[in-house]
Amino acid sequence: MKKRKGFTLVEIMVVVMIIGILLAIMIPRVNMVMDRGREKATHKNLQAIQAAVNAYCVRDTEDVYPTSDANFKAILSEYFEEVPYALLKRNAVNPNENKVVVAASTANIDNSGGWVLVIGTTSDQCGRVFINSQEKDTFHIYYSTYSPW
Repeated sequence: MKKRKGFTLVEIMVVVMIIGILLAIMIPRVNMVMDRGREKATHKNLQAIQAAVNAYCVRDTEDVYPTSDANFKAILSEYFEEVPYALLKRNAVNPNENKVVVAASTANIDNSGGWVLVIGTTSDQCGRVFINSQEKDTFHIYYSTYSPW
């Protein structure tokens, strides 16, 4: 009788099942870690944009904030080569945006992505930058409530 070389079909199927189970466990975790990394980068970008707006206002205009989207973008272009992206979790609406909007209050925050600078004189949020999204992150916190500090 010849000695057989190789694996039986059952052995190969067991190995494939084990690999499949491991992948089923790992893929969602890897995706969540990637989304949390994107959210961390967005938080750092929010801090950098807020610092740029504050530096501009203190340096040039003595606490007068930009009043139009174009002015806001022009200010950011002085401090950044490109406006940083608001990187939200991948299944969010507009997960990769870098557009900028000037608004009178936080009520103007929608799901169009990017950044919102609130300049309303009656708002206690005047001069703050927010993420322009009404969605929740991986920790179930609204992106628009992220603090730049």
